[in-house]
Amino acid sequence: MKYQIVLLSLIVSLGGCGQRDASNGNIRKEMPGTAVTLTHAAFGRIEKEVIFSATTVYQNKSVVGAPIPAFITEALVQPGSKEQHALGNGSHAVIPIKAERDGIVLDVQQQAGSYVTEGTVLCTFAEIESLVFEIHVPYEQQRYAHRGSKCRLELPDGTRLAATVQAPLATMNTASQSERVIARAKAPFLPEGMHVKAVFSESDSSSEGMILPKSAVQSDETLSEYWVMKLADDSTAVRVPVAVGNSNASEIEIESDALSPQDRIILTGGYGLEEGARVVVTKEEAAL
Repeated sequence: MKYQIVLLSLIVSLGGCGQRDASNGNIRKEMPGTAVTLTHAAFGRIEKEVIFSATTVYQNKSVVGAPIPAFITEALVQPGSKEQHALGNGSHAVIPIKAERDGIVLDVQQQAGSYVTEGTVLCTFAEIESLVFEIHVPYEQQRYAHRGSKCRLELPDGTRLAATVQAPLATMNTASQSERVIARAKAPFLPEGMHVKAVFSESDSSSEGMILPKSAVQSDETLSEYWVMKLADDSTAVRVPVAVGNSNASEIEIESDALSPQDRIILTGGYGLEEGARVVVTKEEAAL
């Protein structure tokens, strides 16, 4: 009986050890890595871009006025229409009123049924060819927008126009201390007062460096430290500090002695990864 008790205790002990080993085995089981896509740095140079606000303006505008006191029987023009007459023929005795030249009607200030006195403005129109872009340039940055300089105009719908600076105007905005600079571009009909972006590029004489997509570069909240995550092997991510340079809408210049165009750099999925984190590559862009 004594031997049976000892043997039973030994079996129980061995069973407990097996359970602990199984438990430890579960703890040691490796978790799956974070899904990431990869890219490679390319050599190149990004020109520095300076962006100013601009507004569409028609320089040559005229008004059509009432020649005598009268009632308006019918208005045959609408804003945006290409018309030569402010009023047309109606069923009553009417006086045809002609604009001085062809153009685009900007606004119609009187409607049918209105009584107007002599000289009352009926509508305003502008010459299509007189469309310009007034660029608002801070005085300390006027070197970018001088006569003959080129810029890119970006409209709200994404349309891009090549423009050439003509001349600055003689007045300045006293509040912002910015001057208005006139630029012209071949453009479709645009309404007056549209806000656009005027983008000027500044040539950089520095040598070519490495360029990455912006989404591959991470930073702290104060934008004082920048880094990328690259693969040390097929599944381990490591952090590499970098310095950044010029950038555009999609790319940014970087500098680091620890990187080369052959390195596999995490493009997406790297946000918040810790040093040595395990990753699973789902897509990799070819090196240039």
